[in-house]
Amino acid sequence: MTEFALPAHGVRDLKLKVARHLEELAREALDNENVDLGLGARIADALWSLVDATADRNEADRSAVRGAIDYFVLNRDETSDIDSRHGLADDARIVNETCTTLGLPELTVRTG
Repeated sequence: MTEFALPAHGVRDLKLKVARHLEELAREALDNENVDLGLGARIADALWSLVDATADRNEADRSAVRGAIDYFVLNRDETSDIDSRHGLADDARIVNETCTTLGLPELTVRTG
């Protein structure tokens, strides 16, 4: 483990936070056609990959990933995740901006 490395429990906790929100979206999608569960799953996958890719990076990079995760798990952010068919588009934009900033464009979320 490098001096910057995130402890294993930190990686696990971040991934669980994403998984819990994806599960919440899946439950909501059962009765709400506005929830774009496919996009939610792609965002979750990108976030899980970002956690892995930055686990050994400096605190600033890991903070950027945590910020993207925190934004994803908010249902009522710029556009509500569950009240609008495009509710996860802002979440995808934040994740993609984070990927670009961190030099990991291969992890961006396909939105179209």
